[in-house]
Amino acid sequence: MNMITLKRKAMLIAMATGLSVVAIVPAVAADQPATPVHIRGTVLDVSSTGFTVQTSTGPQTIAIAAETRVTGIVPSSLDAIKAGTFIGTANVPGASGARALEVVVFPDAMKGTGLGDYAWDLPAKGGTASAMTNGTVKKMNHGGTMSAMTNGTVKTSSGSGARTLVVDYGKGEKTINVPANVPVVTFQPVDKTAIVKGAHVFVVGKPGSPVNAGLVAVGLNGTVPPM
Repeated sequence: MNMITLKRKAMLIAMATGLSVVAIVPAVAADQPATPVHIRGTVLDVSSTGFTVQTSTGPQTIAIAAETRVTGIVPSSLDAIKAGTFIGTANVPGASGARALEVVVFPDAMKGTGLGDYAWDLPAKGGTASAMTNGTVKKMNHGGTMSAMTNGTVKTSSGSGARTLVVDYGKGEKTINVPANVPVVTFQPVDKTAIVKGAHVFVVGKPGSPVNAGLVAVGLNGTVPPM
């Protein structure tokens, strides 16, 4: 294993630690007196102590500190999801299982991050309340044909059509239908220099003015963090 690979693995592990402590994990509410807030929008300007985000309700100032975790968000695809893949997905109830609003594919170094099924605040059409489900894909239906697992090996098929996933989130399982046009992303290690004017961000932090960021997920090359 070369030095570059070792450094990348270390960054992913650090990123996983930050996420599990700060953001996509419901347990953070138990450790802090106030429920963390989620800020979604576009960076308007950046300073030495933080940045300002244009949100759907107006500008919001964000403060960052040495302990703030920053991660990059880049596009992935439904083809990256198979049995054994650890994912996070915001979803809403549906007639034949939940319907995914977005999917985050976690690198192997981040498996287990935020395991569970809990309330989420991603807006959905009609005002339907969303949930966040983080877990391991147990099986997958693609194009009407159920995937199978034989001695740990998954039967796969080509193409990029819709999927139906059965996700094990630790305390149970959830069937999630993933439309073909749902945004699918994954993480890429970055530092705070990735926070630039015009970047799309998803911020988790302590409520206040400014919001003290625990996590900043920055869309790279125009990517919009869909969570």
